Amino acid sequence: MTTEHTGQENKRATMKDVARRAGVTIGTVSHVINGTAPISEETTARVREAIRALNYVPNLAARHMRRKEKRQIGLLIPKLDNNFYARIASVLMEDADQEDYTVLMLSYEYSSDKEKRGLVNMVQNDTETIVIVNGENDESSIRRLVASGIHVILADRRSSIPGTSYIAYDNHQVLLETIAFLKQKGYRSIGFLSEPLNISNLSDRFQAYQEGLAQYGYPFRPEHVFISGTFREDHFGNGFRYMEQLLRTHARQELPEVFIASSDLLAVGVMKAVQEAGYRIPEDFAIVGFDNLQISACVQPPLTTVCQDRAQLGHEIWKQARAWHEGRPPQNVVLGQTLVIRGSC
Repeated sequence: MTTEHTGQENKRATMKDVARRAGVTIGTVSHVINGTAPISEETTARVREAIRALNYVPNLAARHMRRKEKRQIGLLIPKLDNNFYARIASVLMEDADQEDYTVLMLSYEYSSDKEKRGLVNMVQNDTETIVIVNGENDESSIRRLVASGIHVILADRRSSIPGTSYIAYDNHQVLLETIAFLKQKGYRSIGFLSEPLNISNLSDRFQAYQEGLAQYGYPFRPEHVFISGTFREDHFGNGFRYMEQLLRTHARQELPEVFIASSDLLAVGVMKAVQEAGYRIPEDFAIVGFDNLQISACVQPPLTTVCQDRAQLGHEIWKQARAWHEGRPPQNVVLGQTLVIRGSC
């Protein structure tokens, strides 16, 4: 017995078919797939159900042909004027330029709304690979990008979102090593000074801070944890003002002997406030930073800090972007860090 095939069974579903089944416009289907406009959760669910039911696969061939000449990578960073992110961007751009790729770079200024608008901008500019440094409250946007065939690389951040890859620093181990060093130096109390903990690199540090305290015999004291959203906008200036206020309202014995700060610029602001208040570093207060920026070796006393190799991160971002463009599967990479011991503790 033979069956006559009309070819209809194997006909590839189109965006029009998805729109008809979901009861929406073709434009709405496009926005759901590409993440180019906010669509309600109910409508998004209907569109995704239609995509699954019809086994619709976006036709990326035309898009790849359009993009072939562009060879473009998108890079979203939190701040353009922060040397930490500038170094990462510079290395990525140099690597990409050597193979005739361009990098479209945008800053989202620690705003989730600006980040989402930046992602839309990059999609509209036919960017095939988008790199997000840090980022927050963006999981749904990232999932839409992946569903549309865009490769997303998350930098200085871990993620379990399918279809993405990440390059992160090992914040856990280096914090344990830092607390072990401070214990060896004889410090009796250690504080934690940071931006809000809603990205994985900072939450990893805080978790390791708590584990390190327990491991080396320190009690966890909530009053020694100092979290402020103001540190995002101006690490140095707001770090100085925050510490200045702490020293005005607290006696020395009420504060920790050591402050571990989430960035070098924040640590330097703290150092300035400590010294202007008449205290000595490290005799009265010790300070530890993160990043190992050039300024950390120039302040007095030089800042003990965690070295995050920004050039290595930039190179790894490029390797992951190129691998995806060459058809190789994305991989997650964890980079080691080292404690650079100087005069601040």
